[in-house]
Amino acid sequence: MNQQHKSATPNATDPTQQSSHHPDAGRLSSTFPLTDMPAWLALLLVALGVPRTVLADLDIVAPESGLLYYILALTPFAVWLGVALARRSRRPFMDFVIVGALYGLSLVVIHQVLWGVGPSLGHNPPANAVEFADHFAGGWRDLALRAYTSGIAMVIGIGSGLIAGLVALGANAWRSKRGLDAGPSHRCL
Repeated sequence: MNQQHKSATPNATDPTQQSSHHPDAGRLSSTFPLTDMPAWLALLLVALGVPRTVLADLDIVAPESGLLYYILALTPFAVWLGVALARRSRRPFMDFVIVGALYGLSLVVIHQVLWGVGPSLGHNPPANAVEFADHFAGGWRDLALRAYTSGIAMVIGIGSGLIAGLVALGANAWRSKRGLDAGPSHRCL
């Protein structure tokens, strides 16, 4: 049924109409800005990468140190790709570009908050970041180092989002071509 022709009275069989009177209506079902993805799903996809980032920054699980690290590092992206393949969307590419940008921002925030803690990124920055920062003097050097590592984090996040977005775009195109798309009101997730 077209949304413009819906009755003003709630329909007992339509869950979107039923929940409109609940005080929390719209919170869990609302879409994240600029996407067609529920806010809870976008935030969950971003949150999946947080444990690896925190544990690696604190050197509890060193990067590329073994099976646990790879599970923590690759599982979030496997889930992203699974959602990209399974979920129908009107904006499949943009959904994951935004999730990727949010993931990049989460990396920036975590790296900055943990910058000076123990053996974190602030004590062991990447060699390229140090080389870049060496072109600056005094307080500008620390700012350049932080800006460089923040830029790397954003490239990682947005790059991951672009890849997942292309997969989602391809999956949506395949479903549409095969006639498998039941329309945006019948999304899996």
